[in-house]
Order: sequence, then structure tokens, then C-alpha cells
Amino acid sequence: MPTITLEGFKNFFKYYTGVKHQQRGIEELYHDIDKDLLDDKADWIQHYRNQKPQPSNVNKRWPITKVQMGLIMNCSTESLPDSLMDDFARCCDLYDFDMINIAYFLGQCGHESAGLRYPVEIHDGSNYEFRRDLNNIYPGDGVKYAGTGWIQVTGRYNHQAFSDYIQKKGEFDPKIMEIGKTYTSEKYPWSISGFWWMDNDMITYCRSRPDVDRVGARVNGRYLPNGYEDRRYYTNKAFDILKVK
Repeated sequence: MPTITLEGFKNFFKYYTGVKHQQRGIEELYHDIDKDLLDDKADWIQHYRNQKPQPSNVNKRWPITKVQMGLIMNCSTESLPDSLMDDFARCCDLYDFDMINIAYFLGQCGHESAGLRYPVEIHDGSNYEFRRDLNNIYPGDGVKYAGTGWIQVTGRYNHQAFSDYIQKKGEFDPKIMEIGKTYTSEKYPWSISGFWWMDNDMITYCRSRPDVDRVGARVNGRYLPNGYEDRRYYTNKAFDILKVK
């Protein structure tokens, strides 16, 4: 399909005189355009008004900035797409995370994902086949619902519980159960991890400011938890960079 050039697109504005057919065209463009581009703070609007656009890592929707996330996770801001930060914001909003929980949560996620490098478990999950404690009752459930998200949420039970929860919040997404880990790890890496955090009573627990090793033990299932030094490292960085007292 032929695509209009940048110069051709500019000409639409150059020759605008406000006649009826031009106004109708603008109305159609308004209804078809991506809604994010209609945000009053969108870069093109700020440039058009000759105002200085906000830096791309400043977004009022996000509880922390990309710079802060990158520093905590030892990664570049370029590796943190807006969609990932949007899911982080969704996660914090869904479960009412305060800054204390955000710091503890990021610390555990940092370790479990090796600094946001692994949104899905490295092992294929075949070892989870027919695990009744995970409600993996059908052939293939072990692989389909293996560890997903930054905290490695595992099993049919957790996927179904997460799906049911966001449906109650008004967001029905059948792909969670239809596709499993390859979908949730891409679209909901934070939100499904945050669901585990909420569902396992971590929110109230962390508000009491427990020792990092105790938090890690609840995530990992043993004390001292596997990788306890790494969990301390990420958690201490999160508390320091976010200035959580």
C-alpha cells in the first residue's frame, strides 16, 4: 500500500484554509489516530506549540521513572519500553503498592529475573507436568504455565487466579489461559508478579519492614533463600534509589 511521504503530510497543514472538506478530513483523522498521540503532553503537540517537550522518561502515570528503574535493575533506559513501564504502573495501581512494597518487590524481582533479563523461566517447565499443587491437571500445563513474569509465577492455578482477578477489575483477557507464559511474560510481566505478591499476603507483611532475607524466604520457599546476597543487593539498591526511609 502506498504511504504518504513526510513532505506530503506537511503539505496538508501548509495548504489548510479551513474549508468544509478539510475540516471533515481532520475530524476523520482525530477519530482514527492513536489516543496516546492526542495526549496534551505528547511531544508533537509540545513542538507544534513551540513548548519544550517533557523527557521521554518522565511520565506521570509511572510510580517511578525509567532512570530509577534502570539504576535498580542495572539496565539501560532504552531497554525499558513504555509498555513495560505502563504494566508496572498497572501493577502498582491494581494492588495498591506503597513505596515500601515497591522497593521490596523490585528487590525480589531483580534477583528472580536477573535484572529484568528473563521474563519467563529458562527451564521449559516439563518438570511441572501434573503438579496438583499448581493445579496442572491437563497434559502440557507444566510447559504452558511455567514460570512467568519477573517473579516467575508458576502453574495453572496462578494464571487462572490472575485472570479472574483482573476480570473482576473490568479487564477480561482470554489469552492469559489460552496462551499462557509466552503471553503473560510479554504483556503482564509486572502485573502477574504483583498478583502473586498480593495473593501471598506480601503487601501487609512488607509494610512491617521485615528483614530482606525473610522476604526472600517467602518468595523462594526456604531460609536462607537461594541467592540471598543478590536479593539483598537489589533490595538495598531499590530502597536507596527510591529514597524509601
